[in-house]
Parts: sequence; structure tokens; C-alpha cells
Amino acid sequence: MSATNTGGAAGGETPTTRTVVIGVGHRDRADDGIGPAVVDALGHRTDAVTTLVREGDLAVLPLCWSSDDDVVIVDALAGCGSVGDLVSLDPADLGSSVGLSTHGMNVADAIELARRLDCMPRRLRVFGITGRDFGYGPMSRSLHRAVEPLVDALMAALGCVPEEVSEDER
Repeated sequence: MSATNTGGAAGGETPTTRTVVIGVGHRDRADDGIGPAVVDALGHRTDAVTTLVREGDLAVLPLCWSSDDDVVIVDALAGCGSVGDLVSLDPADLGSSVGLSTHGMNVADAIELARRLDCMPRRLRVFGITGRDFGYGPMSRSLHRAVEPLVDALMAALGCVPEEVSEDER
């Protein structure tokens, strides 16, 4: 798991809400790597959010946030729309798909685990990105080309303003 911008309250300060964007998926499972790819790119474009990437079992997802956080999970989605579509999903509507995920525990089950452990974040949003190929290998060219437009769409959904990049930083 990798992370950037891990802010938080210190000492007796009142906790502030931070936005934690978590990309889940396997980079070596073709289009399943779109969640990590988009969240990595997002982390390079803004410091307004904390970004994390989680590959593998998602049972640890509830440990990635606190109760004051605004959490956004970005994952690949199969069979829903055109390749590269960004779909906002209601976490309450996600059903368990035991055996249908490339993760040991899927996003829906990780959210249910957080509910049972009473460690839900203040706000939870899930975005799916439609993929087609979930076998072993590189991400499809169509999804690879869609990473930057998907970051733009995600930033808009999060209300993030793109940060100015100087010529020296390019």
C-alpha cells in the first residue's frame, strides 16, 4: 500500500475532515489496474487529497481511514457501460460477490466489515470505472488513454481545483 499527503489533527486539536481516495485493483490484471492508475495520477495532480493504493485483499480497507474522513474508493467495474466510463455507485447498493472479485475480499464486503466493526468514515463514496479485460497482462490501451480524463472527472466529482504547475515542475 502506498500513500501521500497523510494530514491529520495533532494534540488537542479538533479533528478535521480529510479526503482519502483509495485506488483498489491489481496492476497485473489488465483493466483491474485502472483504480490504482487513476489514484496514482490524482496524487501527482493535487495535494488536496490523501491518496492510497491497495492491491490484494481488501479486508484492511477499514484501517485506511478514520471516522472523520471523507473516503472515496475507486475500483474497476465489469459489464456496466462502455470501457472507461466513470460510474458513481451507492455503497449501500453494493452486493457481496464472493468469488467474483480479483481481491480476496471485495469492496462491498470490506464496507460491510467496517460497518460491523463500527468504523465507517463520515462519508463514503465509491466510483467504478468500466473495464473489459481482467485477465493477466497490461491494462488495455483504451483505458490507459483514459487515465487523465478520468482523473479530471474524479477531481470534478471531488470538487478539487487543479493546481498550477510551473514550467520547472514539468
